[in-house]
Amino acid sequence: YETAISQLSQNRSKLEHAVEVAKFTLSDTEQKRKSELELKELELIIEQSELQKRASQLQKEKEYLELEKQSLQEERNSYKTDIDLKNQFTQHSIENSRKEIEDSLSIERQRLDSDWEDLQEAKNNLDGLVDDAMEQERTSHTKELVRLNQKLDKAWDKVDELKSRLEGFRELESSLGEQSAEEFIGQLNNLKQENRDLRRKHSEFDSSALEEQNENLRSRVNSLDKELDQLRPELNQAREEAAHKRVAATELMAKEQERRVLDQHKNVLSVHIDDLESRIDQLTNAQKTQTPFPAMSLMDSDKVYRSTIEQEDVPDLSQFADELQHRIAQAEEKVQLYYPIEDIRVLLGGLAMSQLHVFQGISGTGKTSLAKAFAKAVGGFCTDVAVQAGWRDRDDLLGHYNAFERRFYEKDSLQALYQAQTPRWQDACNVILLDEMNLSRPEQYFAEFLSALEKNNPNERLISLSETTLPNAPAMLRSGRQLLVPANVWFIGTANHDETTNELADKTYDRAHIMTLPKQDHRFDIRSLSRASYSFSSLQKAFEKACVTREAEVSSLLNKMTASDFNKLLGSQFDLGWGNRFEKQALRFIPVMLETGASSGQALDHLLSTRVMRKGKVTGRYDVLADDLRKLQESLENFWIDASLGGTPDKSIDLLESDIRRMEGGV
Repeated sequence: YETAISQLSQNRSKLEHAVEVAKFTLSDTEQKRKSELELKELELIIEQSELQKRASQLQKEKEYLELEKQSLQEERNSYKTDIDLKNQFTQHSIENSRKEIEDSLSIERQRLDSDWEDLQEAKNNLDGLVDDAMEQERTSHTKELVRLNQKLDKAWDKVDELKSRLEGFRELESSLGEQSAEEFIGQLNNLKQENRDLRRKHSEFDSSALEEQNENLRSRVNSLDKELDQLRPELNQAREEAAHKRVAATELMAKEQERRVLDQHKNVLSVHIDDLESRIDQLTNAQKTQTPFPAMSLMDSDKVYRSTIEQEDVPDLSQFADELQHRIAQAEEKVQLYYPIEDIRVLLGGLAMSQLHVFQGISGTGKTSLAKAFAKAVGGFCTDVAVQAGWRDRDDLLGHYNAFERRFYEKDSLQALYQAQTPRWQDACNVILLDEMNLSRPEQYFAEFLSALEKNNPNERLISLSETTLPNAPAMLRSGRQLLVPANVWFIGTANHDETTNELADKTYDRAHIMTLPKQDHRFDIRSLSRASYSFSSLQKAFEKACVTREAEVSSLLNKMTASDFNKLLGSQFDLGWGNRFEKQALRFIPVMLETGASSGQALDHLLSTRVMRKGKVTGRYDVLADDLRKLQESLENFWIDASLGGTPDKSIDLLESDIRRMEGGV
């Protein structure tokens, strides 16, 4: 029993110890649990505080939006009231104008009736005078016609004479072959000189030989005379035979002498012919190895054009437009160029839309400077081509091939197109500037480029420089005769409008991006940026990304405009609409404008003002009335509100209002 008690005591001690250990462990666990609960409670308090702050912010935003909504509603009501008042005032004005016009027409009708009676009476008096005057003028015209016919006959005789002379020149040209007239005349003069030298030598040679022969003959005659004097009685019979023999000997000696001279002449001519053949072979071989395009062939081998450089990628288009504004401002060394950011955005949108640009505006607005500064700012080259008033075809722009010299006279624009395809410049953004492009008609000298730029496949935009393949042509000519119009070249033409220039045709306007540059009064602080050279490929990728990202948004906007009253009014009153070209250009222009920071309204307003509202399309016509323009303006403003474009289409409305003032006799 005591042993059991002892064991129980030991067990009790162990259990008490275990209980103490368990209490300690439980206390530690509870403490940890308690601390964890406190941390979670603290986190919940913090989250609850943040939620309360967020709820407070949302409540403030809700209140701000409610206030904004109320202000917009009030503005809408005010705008609607103004429109109603404006419509009432306009209706009242129209009614008053109508009454005034009717009154003035009635008075004018009475005056016209009176004038008509006076004119009828005057007509009856003038009939006789007119008949006499007509008879006299008919007689004078008959005499003038006879004189002109005689003059025409003389002119045709002169034409026939000139044609005959032209045929003679053509026969001479065909007989010369590939040899030029100057070379033929030079060779003929050389041969004449050599002939004169040979004749002189021949005459000198014959004279000396004959004198020597005569001396011999005189001495012989003297001796024979002595012998004859001595032997005359004996040689009377032989004299005749001696005379015959002497004549025969003389003839034989003369023939022999003539043969020697001819042999010498033949040898001289043979040497001269061999020399000419050698020179002809040298010229022929040199002509075979000579390239018809010396300047372009030089680019194939010159290390300046064969080497490549590292170029930067274009950043985000919004950032790129901002940086481009400052780079253009400091592109020129001696002058600072201030162009607003709106013009830079329009320029980038146009670069994505078309390779042909027209910068128009009054002189001094910086049209030429913008084209040159853009090329410098992005690290490309700009080739300045001064258009002349007498240009008629593409030879004036590119150059021409001389068949006699077998050489193509390469002008600056042709060299620039080839240079843009060399390794040094093939990934740069380059410009060909057509300065004063409307001094002549672009539809004539630029016609092949207008057709080539319309092709969807860039590899098919080819310009033929020759009808046949030219030998030793530069490496990058297709089939030895065709030049590719590279995608990394933009044609920028400047256009002034005065009495010395021509109006651009619709063919040019519809294919080009038009920018009207006003006088620049804008100033801003120019940030100093280091020079950069941007790659053309990265710029195209940025354009493509913008088009893909904004395609659905722009397509929706175009669909709304197609279904709007504005489009219906264009078709019914102005016989206008937009086809695939306009939609294609809009799907390139508007997305890039949006990515650079412009609004949809600004982008669409620029397209409408340059494509639809321009002179000859909607404005500047004489077959529409001012009321038609007012209706079109009202429908455009309504479309702007319905499409939630924001703001107003200022450029388009300015054109419409200016044309309305023109029709009403305003300034």
